[in-house]
Amino acid sequence: DGSPNSASISEGGFEEKSTSSYVVDFLATAEGLVLNKAFVRIKDPKVRKKIVDLVVAMAGDVGEATH
Repeated sequence: DGSPNSASISEGGFEEKSTSSYVVDFLATAEGLVLNKAFVRIKDPKVRKKIVDLVVAMAGDVGEATH
């Protein structure tokens, strides 16, 4: 009752990984690390946005896309 952990459990009994867990899992891969290092070197925010849109479109699942 009222504890921080009780708020994270969904009513259906299923719980998705937290966003931070996805980030850690992604950065733990060689591809994730290389992609992240290259992405942060892109200075133009419009180009970065287009890359995010491209990857989301290629993935086919917009699940947690943030714009």
